Amino acid sequence: MNSVIGFWGVPTATIDWCERNYEVTHYIAEFFNTLSSLCMVSAGIFGIYKHSKGFEPRFSICFASIIVVGIGSILFHGTLLFSLQLFDEVPMMFCVLMLCYSVFENQKEKRFGKWLPIGLTIWGLLITTIMILSGKDHNDRMMQMIEFYVFQGTFVVMAGCVYLHTLYIVFNPNVEKGVRKLWFLGSVVFLIGYIGWHIDLHFCSRMHQLPFDVPNPQLHAWWHFTASYGSYLICVLVTYNGSKVLGKNPSLRWILNILPYIELPESNLLNEKSAIYGNEKSEKVINYGTIINNIGQDIRKDGEKHVNDITNSTNARSTK
Repeated sequence: MNSVIGFWGVPTATIDWCERNYEVTHYIAEFFNTLSSLCMVSAGIFGIYKHSKGFEPRFSICFASIIVVGIGSILFHGTLLFSLQLFDEVPMMFCVLMLCYSVFENQKEKRFGKWLPIGLTIWGLLITTIMILSGKDHNDRMMQMIEFYVFQGTFVVMAGCVYLHTLYIVFNPNVEKGVRKLWFLGSVVFLIGYIGWHIDLHFCSRMHQLPFDVPNPQLHAWWHFTASYGSYLICVLVTYNGSKVLGKNPSLRWILNILPYIELPESNLLNEKSAIYGNEKSEKVINYGTIINNIGQDIRKDGEKHVNDITNSTNARSTK
């Protein structure tokens, strides 16, 4: 680990990346890794903005999880504290678990019922517990390695499951050509970033001794950019497939030929609004019916009381 101690004190994270600590400012441990994490926040916000109307809530949750990962990454790289490292790693794990749920439960009728989300949640909580227990002693190198590789292993396995399912989507003969372009672009960008992630992790000393005094290229920061873009593309692909299975006739659109998003026909949005309006109208009719019924009962009770009063008065006069 780097020996420089800044505003946040001695690093307690189980891993310290290749960027030199507090080199740019006394208040941010890894400046470039922290700054590049904003890419994740931006990707998630754009995804929610483009895919909130007419789409199932689970797809918005997938995009929202990218935002949470980005915020956690800012906290982690900005401080290098273990407690905030968990805010980076745990959201990453639950983000990929949410994607797993979306790709496996992608039919009109739920195939696995409530057991799939329950099982994925229990699995995520179990791995989180192992990470917390093994990583809390940051002075024990063995426990650090256990925490790091338990997280990495779980993340890679679950991400692999999602990726294998995307192969099934893109090699469907009826799929749009643009969907295959989306998958290929995301795969290449993600792979390049992942290679850079490994170089930054395993060849750090060489990154600081490049020829011609070339500065450290900050490959982990570039990984944040490629991971943000790749994660966004995967979420778009999963959203497209899920919406198509549900019969919403999605179309793939591109901004400047590099930023895709899904568009639904106006009829879907109108049907959704009609359904909402219809429910509200039904509720209003029911409420009006209840009010009228209550008024009728009150009138009937008042009438009965008035008749009784007249009868009692007549009887009293007859007695006299």
